[in-house]
Amino acid sequence: MNAGTERPINFYEAQTKAFFMKNRGRVILYGLLLILLIMLANECFFIVGEAEQCVLNRFGVIKRIIINDHNDFHARYADYLQEEISFQAGVRIQTGSGLQIKVPFIDKVEVYSSRLYTYVSDSEVVNTFEKKQYYVKTYAQWYIADPALFSLKLGNMTRAENQLDNLIHPVMVQAINRMTAENFVNNKEVLNQALSNGLRVINIDMALRGIEVKDIQVHRTILPPANIESTYARMQADRAKVAQQIRSEGQEEYLKAVSSADLEARVIQAEAVSNAGVIRGEGDAAALEIYAKAYGLDTSFFSYWRSLQALEKSLDENTTLVLDQNHPLWADLLNYVTGQTP
Repeated sequence: MNAGTERPINFYEAQTKAFFMKNRGRVILYGLLLILLIMLANECFFIVGEAEQCVLNRFGVIKRIIINDHNDFHARYADYLQEEISFQAGVRIQTGSGLQIKVPFIDKVEVYSSRLYTYVSDSEVVNTFEKKQYYVKTYAQWYIADPALFSLKLGNMTRAENQLDNLIHPVMVQAINRMTAENFVNNKEVLNQALSNGLRVINIDMALRGIEVKDIQVHRTILPPANIESTYARMQADRAKVAQQIRSEGQEEYLKAVSSADLEARVIQAEAVSNAGVIRGEGDAAALEIYAKAYGLDTSFFSYWRSLQALEKSLDENTTLVLDQNHPLWADLLNYVTGQTP
C-alpha cells in the first residue's frame, strides 16, 4: 500500500476503543444496572390520565381504587354499596390523576376510561295506555363510576352493554305502557318525568355493577304501518277542529266589530240629524227675521214679491189661472204695476 493512500490515525477513536477494551466488564455492568433501574422505575410508578381511572390489585386482591376528583358516586350510593368491595376494609378510594406509586412486580394496575359512553337500543314495538303501538328506539349516556365493581361484575364493555339492554328496555316499556299516546308523543314534561323515574330504578341496580347512567331519552319514535293512516286521519281531524275554532273566533270578532261600527254610525247619524234640525230651525228663524225686517221697510214691494213667488211656484206652461182683479195674488201685482195703493 502506498504511503499516500494510508488513512490518518484518529487518536480520539483509538483512546475510546482502548478505554472500552480495558473497562468492558464495567461498562456492561453499568448498562445492565441502567436497564434494571428503568424497569424498576416502570414497575414502581404509573400515570393516571385526566380521563382515566384505575384499580390496583395485589396478588389478585383489590387494594386501591383511583377515580376522578369530580366523581361523587360512592357518596350518593353509599346506602347501596355497604356490602360491596369498595367499602371493605383494606380498600382505599383515592381521587385525582397524575403520577402514582405501586409496589413493583406485585401490584397490577387495570386502567378504565372515565368518559361517557352512548348506549342505543334496538327498535322495539311498545304499547301506550290505550294500546296504540309505536316503534321506539332509546339511547342512554353512561360511564364507569366504580372501576373495581365494573371489573369484578362485568369486566368488559360487551357485558356492560348487554346488562344495560336488559334493564333499560323493560323500564322504558313500563313507563310508556302507563302513558297515553297524546302524552307520549306531545307532552315532553310527562315523558321526561317518567324517564327520570325509570332512570332512578336503573341506577339503583347498575350501581352494584359500578355503572351510573347519566341520561336516558327516546331516540326515535315511528308508527307501525297499520297505525299511520288512522293517526294521520286523527291529526287532520284535530287540525280541522282547531281551524274551525279559529274561524269561529274570527267570525265572532268580525260581528262584534260590525255591530260596534253600525252602532257608532247610527249615533253619528242621529247626532247629525239633531244638529241639522237645530241648524235648520235657526236658519228658518233668521229667514223669518229677515222677512219681517224686509216687510217693514217696504210693505207694498214685499207683497208684490211674495205674489210673484206664489205665482212662480203655482204656474207652469200648461197652467191657466182665471182670477178676479181683486184676488189677493193678482190685486197686489196690479196695484204695484199701476202704482195704486190698496
